[in-house]
Amino acid sequence: MESIALIFDHDGTLVDSESLHFQCWQEVMGLFNIDITEQEYIQGHNGIPTLQNAEVFVRQYRLSETPESLAARKQDLFKRRSVTGAPKLMPTVMDTLALARSRGFKMGIATGAGREDLDRSIVAHGLSECLDVTVTRSEVPNGKPAPDVYLLACERLGVAPQQSFAFEDTAAGVAAAKAAGLTCIAIPNDYSKQQDLSSADQLCISLMEAYRYVIEQLG
Repeated sequence: MESIALIFDHDGTLVDSESLHFQCWQEVMGLFNIDITEQEYIQGHNGIPTLQNAEVFVRQYRLSETPESLAARKQDLFKRRSVTGAPKLMPTVMDTLALARSRGFKMGIATGAGREDLDRSIVAHGLSECLDVTVTRSEVPNGKPAPDVYLLACERLGVAPQQSFAFEDTAAGVAAAKAAGLTCIAIPNDYSKQQDLSSADQLCISLMEAYRYVIEQLG
């Protein structure tokens, strides 16, 4: 089989972590007596890298905190919460990865998360044997919706973007994958279902359904 790559987003696609990200932001902003509602997070902050969200919050609420220190507060809280209770995998993830590995697909992760967060999650869920490469926001000049993480993932896998499929849950992620030249399947969740995912090549309700779409496309 010609080399085909499957490249996955992490938060909200492989791991059900978006609710924890929201809870951490809510708690951190509460230190400044600012209530971040779930709807506000869903509409404007879900799927956006931590520092970018921090920049928006500092500007929007005129905080005396720097974006870097605000982001560090949130990241520290997220780390502590993840260590005590790692977010669970999204439905069908392990079955899908096992099927894909058995067919010989190259596989990787391209995430807006930092390296430490991703590595901690991979260990917690035993994902390392399923993956050939991982690329994080820490390793590229620009995070999603820029294409950088997907381009680097394809480069490390030795596969052209046109021979690769991306699996995403947010508008920023879909934009990144499409800008890099990948076929993108969107799998919306409770935190991203209100976003405009229409630029994705296909919408699916689970990772397994998305995988079956890939198999159909390959004939």
